[in-house]
Amino acid sequence: MPLALQDFTSPTNTLVIADTAAGPGTLPTPAVFVAPTTPFIDGVNAYIWSPNNASGQIVTLRTDFFVVGLPILAVILPVSVFYAYAGNETITVTATLDVINILGIIVLSIPLFVDNNLGNPDNVAIASADALLGVGILTGNTVRIRVDAVGVAPVTLPYAPPNTGRYLGEITVRTVI
Repeated sequence: MPLALQDFTSPTNTLVIADTAAGPGTLPTPAVFVAPTTPFIDGVNAYIWSPNNASGQIVTLRTDFFVVGLPILAVILPVSVFYAYAGNETITVTATLDVINILGIIVLSIPLFVDNNLGNPDNVAIASADALLGVGILTGNTVRIRVDAVGVAPVTLPYAPPNTGRYLGEITVRTVI
């Protein structure tokens, strides 16, 4: 299956859209890199989190991945999406595939998956989904896969400093054609 996209979460494609430690009017804001750690995902350990840091904080990170150059050779294009992710506490991910026209309007939205890492900081969890896209809907439009991740930072009170939450995700999109 040809590779259509492979990318990681980073401050350039991820916004913090909710954060229990953020002050009023400070969101959305770009995510920031935190200290590299294990587990690695495909050799990468560039974890991100909110610029705020608090014990037990809950953060929602939104990552937009854009898929360009999908082949338009058939009436229907099968697409497979794989998402590997890790965090140091519970991470819940939800993904949708959106087709966006040149005016920026979503013309099609397909729910892909909801998954949870069960709070294990040493494992990489994997979510996946398949979708069939009609060529007529792809012509002249952009495909975006949006992943929302809700993460919880470790509870470290009364000890200082707080243990920063962390999150890393890698998306792989493949087509049959």
